[in-house]
Amino acid sequence: MKINYSPQLMEEGVFRHLNHLERSGMRADYDEYHSLADPIYELPEDDREEAFAKVNELFFREKLQLGDHVLRALEACGLIPKRQKTPKKVLAPAGGESGVALEEGDEGSAEGSEETDAESESSEEAAGAELIETLDDTSTVVDEDKSEIQYEEEDRLFEEKIKEITIKRAINKVDEGSNVLNRVSGLPVIEMRVLASRFANPEEMEELGAFLVHEFMHARDMMDPEFDYEDAFIPGNPSMKNLITARFRLLWNIFVDSRLARKKIMSVMTKESRYREFDNYYRKIPEQQRRGIFEGLWLTEKLTHEELLSMATDLETLISTYIDYSEDFTEEDQEFIHLQGSPCPLCKFPTYNWVDDPESVCDEMVIEAIQIDFQDWESKDGACDRCIEVYELRAGTS
Repeated sequence: MKINYSPQLMEEGVFRHLNHLERSGMRADYDEYHSLADPIYELPEDDREEAFAKVNELFFREKLQLGDHVLRALEACGLIPKRQKTPKKVLAPAGGESGVALEEGDEGSAEGSEETDAESESSEEAAGAELIETLDDTSTVVDEDKSEIQYEEEDRLFEEKIKEITIKRAINKVDEGSNVLNRVSGLPVIEMRVLASRFANPEEMEELGAFLVHEFMHARDMMDPEFDYEDAFIPGNPSMKNLITARFRLLWNIFVDSRLARKKIMSVMTKESRYREFDNYYRKIPEQQRRGIFEGLWLTEKLTHEELLSMATDLETLISTYIDYSEDFTEEDQEFIHLQGSPCPLCKFPTYNWVDDPESVCDEMVIEAIQIDFQDWESKDGACDRCIEVYELRAGTS
């Protein structure tokens, strides 16, 4: 399995990260980058793009290790096996000075430590130039040597399904997200779009990690046979489709974040933040029942795509799944909950400003005018504020 990064993402990610380091007074990587990149302008114009791409990839993968954030997120989601941490040896020099940590397997000697700064810089530049010349493969291959990786059965199950993972630059936040291509063919490709600016500030890498983990969890669900994801057809007009899609996305996000929380893995939103979002969509449901539905969702271990879509489409399904009807909240009560975006019973358009009980705020002549046109309508059915305004004009009460 290979992990690919688009040249656009690597270029902008490296540029932003190095600029942030330079502004913070840490110029070593910034200066090294320009020592490799500036001479490229002397090359023939046709050769520059490829040469810049190799330098950007060198820094993205090796020098700045920005790709490690993607690998850690994939590990946290169980999409690739967990890598073993390579132990370090500490060599204590004579004279009681503090030791220098070296990666196990690295060669070090007293003679090497006496190398001058100028020689060291020259050696690093030569090594970097050599790496650029040989960096022809633009993908990271996940090492499958069992001596290096601790395999877990669940991890292997998903890792073996994935043909490749492609990380691309998103144009804006709306463009961000994950998708799984070629699911039907059996060789799925995970495609992630992320803003390059997320790689800019080393102090904000926790937020980048949380975003990647959250989105890769969606991709994992899409490949999980138990979740049984499919590109379902959503009936209705465009406004209704958008509303159902937004509700479905919210319910799926809750399902993702709750599982991460149980594993003590940071996600993009806390439980209370998700509840505030849920509360905004379903605030017409009485508070006690609303909190009960959310808590039920948060504690649910397994859900399928069909179940989430059904709850997003039909309020009764959502309520009956997590709430037992009682004298305080009956099945009849839920029939007259007017959620934002639900269609007005009069004009049939999605309604965000409901008049829940027109009889309590309107003149009797207004109610009679409505019932002349809609004989089965009752005040508890509610209506949108625009329809009420129209019938007040007709009745001459406005």
